[in-house]
Amino acid sequence: MNKMLQEIAAKYKDAIVETAQELIRRNSQSNEEGEVAAYVAAKMKELGYDEVITDRYGSVFGVVKGSGGGSSVTLNCHMDVVDEGDISRWKYPPYSGEIAEGRIWGRGASDTKGTMAIQIYVPIMLREAGMLPKGDVVTAAVVCEEIAGFGSMMQTKDEFMLTDYAIVGEASENDIAIGSRGRCCPYITINGKSCHASLPHLGHNPVDYLEKLLPKLKEVEMATDPLFGPSTMSVTRIDTPTDSKNLVTNIIPGSIVVYIDYRQVGEDTVERVTEKIQAIMDQIHVEGVTAELGIYYFPMTTYTGFEGMGFQGEQPFSVSPDEDFIVLAKKTIEEAVGHEIQTKAWAFATDTGHFTAKGVKCLGYSPAEIKLCHTAEDSISLEMMDEGIVGYLALVKALADKEK
Repeated sequence: MNKMLQEIAAKYKDAIVETAQELIRRNSQSNEEGEVAAYVAAKMKELGYDEVITDRYGSVFGVVKGSGGGSSVTLNCHMDVVDEGDISRWKYPPYSGEIAEGRIWGRGASDTKGTMAIQIYVPIMLREAGMLPKGDVVTAAVVCEEIAGFGSMMQTKDEFMLTDYAIVGEASENDIAIGSRGRCCPYITINGKSCHASLPHLGHNPVDYLEKLLPKLKEVEMATDPLFGPSTMSVTRIDTPTDSKNLVTNIIPGSIVVYIDYRQVGEDTVERVTEKIQAIMDQIHVEGVTAELGIYYFPMTTYTGFEGMGFQGEQPFSVSPDEDFIVLAKKTIEEAVGHEIQTKAWAFATDTGHFTAKGVKCLGYSPAEIKLCHTAEDSISLEMMDEGIVGYLALVKALADKEK
């Protein structure tokens, strides 16, 4: 392991661990991140960030300005966590941040508060060690990733604080993540005319359209990706307005809503998915029945009071392991930590797709373990954090020193 970087990391290790504990002790479920956001903003100011901004959605951005001429880099983690579930299943209290068995325990330790603590300190560590990168470093702690990827979605929609590169701190076991499938939820509302089932000629049954739709959906051509293979599409839910409590079976419904889980790769953007499904729908004709396609969003209110619509899913992300910045990142981290690391895909959706859609070059890097996310074993290894800190120092310096 690079001795100089190791010495820098060791100097700040206790402070990073304490920060991770303090983050975990603040329960910050989606839309309730206010206490953690205040803590992050205060910590950034205390450390001497050049600029600290909390946007109207509640995400916190800290900027450490570079010496000039380099590429800008975002360090991205999310402040929100999923709920703790059955507390009796936890070996250590879920909001204790307890240190035991060589790990920090608690909800969000692996997803993503342990990594966030590292990200908060890294640009300051580089500056204080006389290794200030040429490019600006933006540390972003975003809201509502768990339920909608909302913080990063709105950041990129507003084109706010966008940088040349982004390192997303989702769990990767100190390997480099180079892809994640996206997800969207198309839904089709089929409208007919309701009537009593004993007199079907008086109505127009939307089920007649559904019978034609389901086999047609299998004809939609899936995009493919070298990392993931093809996209997948599954009908997961079919609703009618009939009162489910009474289980009414003698009424032809006036409408049906069909929900689709579409796991996206490659060229299957939301726009492309919509085009392909609409093309299939345009081939179906049933007298007295119409159908309309939508992409599912849901209303949400962030802790700041902002009211918006959350996207049911994330955008796809994939980059070749042969891309120059991935080759550079892998080589840089390997030289810093003293052993080979892997490039691999995330098994879950992440915020990376929002950034790549805006031209930001992304990768994932974190000492956290994927298998522990959203479980009662949620924790992060102190030993893996040691390596992750060194890796982050080397990686941020290398990317931010690249000429624009």
